[in-house]
Amino acid sequence: MTDVQERLTALSIELPVLGAPRYAYEATARWGDLLFVSGQISRTASGEILRGCLGADATVADGVTAARTAALNLLARVDDAVGLDNVERILKLNAWATSSPTFVDQPSVIDGASRLLLDVLGDAGRHARTALPAHVLPQGALVELDATIAVRG
Repeated sequence: MTDVQERLTALSIELPVLGAPRYAYEATARWGDLLFVSGQISRTASGEILRGCLGADATVADGVTAARTAALNLLARVDDAVGLDNVERILKLNAWATSSPTFVDQPSVIDGASRLLLDVLGDAGRHARTALPAHVLPQGALVELDATIAVRG
């Protein structure tokens, strides 16, 4: 068992099985040793989309759960594309959280995703990050993430 698989087991995490994108784009694109992961929303393994608006009808705790859910989807995409053991480093995580005009704590929400990446990938999960508010996200999702990742081989 690899370090990543051991961490997933220790955390009782099972990566979701994701289908192909519904629109005209790829879930991931590789260029040399870089993997670009398309936006992953806060959709649970059962297909439920975690929705809401921070500062209106969603709390920071709701947002953290949504961010972790989107991060699980991102990890599943990476695993499908290259295998999690081939992640050398998450270079950049871009994150959006549906927010009311007065909500300003997006970094606390997106920490749910960042901490999950660190828990699963260890040092390879360390990353630069942008956490931005959004008026609305695809399918009403509470959180969306994309990433640029350095991969081996």
